Amino acid sequence: MSAPDGIALAGVSKTFTGRGKVVEALRDVSLTCPARSFTASIGPSGCGKSTVMRIALGLE
Repeated sequence: MSAPDGIALAGVSKTFTGRGKVVEALRDVSLTCPARSFTASIGPSGCGKSTVMRIALGLE
């Protein structure tokens, strides 16, 4: 059984709309996580870590 190639995102952007405002959460984000590796996402609260992971997992 072969391993998947990993996860790759290229040029990903995401906006949210709420309360009459449009918020740009991500702009032109690229990320590569090779198969069989560990990758950590670190940064301050609200910087888009969870949004990137949700997109990478196909939840957004």
